[in-house]
Amino acid sequence: MSSKKPGRNDPCPCGSGKKYKVCHAAEDRAKAAPPPPTPHPLAEDLKKAMEVLGDPDTSRLSGCLVRLGALLTEWGPAPGLRFDAKAFADHVGPELARLADKEGQDATSARRELLVGTVRKLGTPAFLEELGTVLLARAAEPGRSEADRLALSVGVLFASASKRLGRARPEDIPVLDVVFDVQFREWSAKHAELVKKYEALAGGFAEETLPPEARDALQQARGGDVDALLRYVQSDPGIAERIAREARERAARVEARMREPASPAAFAPEEELWLTCVLWEPMQALKSLPRDAEAETRREAVSTLMRAVKGALDEDFLAGLLERLREKAKDASADDATRAAAMDTAIAFEAEPARMTLAALLTSRQEAVGRSPEEMVMLADLKALTAWTPESFEPYRELLTTMGLPAAAERIRRCQEWLREHPVTLRTETA
Repeated sequence: MSSKKPGRNDPCPCGSGKKYKVCHAAEDRAKAAPPPPTPHPLAEDLKKAMEVLGDPDTSRLSGCLVRLGALLTEWGPAPGLRFDAKAFADHVGPELARLADKEGQDATSARRELLVGTVRKLGTPAFLEELGTVLLARAAEPGRSEADRLALSVGVLFASASKRLGRARPEDIPVLDVVFDVQFREWSAKHAELVKKYEALAGGFAEETLPPEARDALQQARGGDVDALLRYVQSDPGIAERIAREARERAARVEARMREPASPAAFAPEEELWLTCVLWEPMQALKSLPRDAEAETRREAVSTLMRAVKGALDEDFLAGLLERLREKAKDASADDATRAAAMDTAIAFEAEPARMTLAALLTSRQEAVGRSPEEMVMLADLKALTAWTPESFEPYRELLTTMGLPAAAERIRRCQEWLREHPVTLRTETA
């Protein structure tokens, strides 16, 4: 054929005698067309995410949003995954103070008002665009599970909601609710930790010996204005250093007491079982490392274990643990040393829950003791098994229910849910 392109009505260069348009024109156009675009690696996940958004049963969507929140928490305040930290603090602090003074408002409506005000101010189109870009990149990372890719894809679709839905209000975009919830928990924990550490520090000497500015800041913090305390501590590096030193010394004291043979177990039986279930795999992975394992391999195993510990310490777990420790600290029948040790332990767990939980698991000489003879027998039977399954925990859950311990029974139910996906083999059967 000639290299010159023929006209549509010219004879086809192939010599067939037909016009080019009815002979080789279509074939030549196909050869000259650019190759079809490569499908996006997340095309299928985004398609499934669209199905989740359109499903009348919102349970799948709720599950994706919960998982998205867990991932954001695990990754920490990485760029693009949080509102601007300073703008968030500058807005939330005064708003909380205003809402605290507002009469007749319940906690749910107060949270909603705080959420709406925050996301309207900070959930800008630019933030949503950056959030969607980061979530998409995270979803495409190698090794990401199907469930994680789906949750992240749902987040990506919601992050583009302002473009797809036109004038969508920020408070109607669920991914902003997730970001707010994660960041607010982090902000609250930071402030609560600061107040607790500072109060513990101040408790070590007479308050009248504090400088007037320190007394005023502490009083304001107790009244709810934690920003006043934060500003004071940040203005005096010596105070911040002393708080950190006191926290380290307290943690060391508590860990040393845990190693004492007579030191009581830190956890209730159901809490100990929960931690064993959730941490079994990463603990075994760490223990199985050869002694000459590379430092990077060992660091990664420790990091995996710490992430698992943080994931196991949900709000109900910590609340129950701290409540018991504080009750011991107020027990009039106990001696001063016992009460002081309980308060020390409570402050240490509240300030650094993951570190202290791991220390309790690795150093404690005592196991959790049942609250009745029947419970103690059942716990011994559970620990004598070679493997744990959801069914093996059912008699214990039923016992806790009959004992009038609904929170403990619920914790065991969560153990059963975990074991459905992660069965635990305690030991290998021997012939």
